[in-house]
Amino acid sequence: MQLHEEFRAFVRGENFLINLDDVEQKLGFYTTRYVEALNEEAAEYVVMDMLRGDPKLAKGVLNDKSDPPMMYAEEVEEIDSFEGLPLRVSGFAFYPTRKRRECGNP
Repeated sequence: MQLHEEFRAFVRGENFLINLDDVEQKLGFYTTRYVEALNEEAAEYVVMDMLRGDPKLAKGVLNDKSDPPMMYAEEVEEIDSFEGLPLRVSGFAFYPTRKRRECGNP
């Protein structure tokens, strides 16, 4: 008897203020994560906690508390198995969401 099911979650992030090469940019991202959970709702919570704790994502975010970044589980679906998957954690596909600005310039 399997206590946890296996899920694939496709997540969209928005409004991430990040400094790349001395240029502050508002970026969004897409990522896919694979998790074990009791059900689809629990899988969404597990994925969001995993992303909030991701040091690569958290260390570069410059948002003020009044303008927080947001994440949305676009799709969470149960899968048969993790077997055959190359990675259970994929990277981030970032895209610009607003015009860039040089550091120190409004």
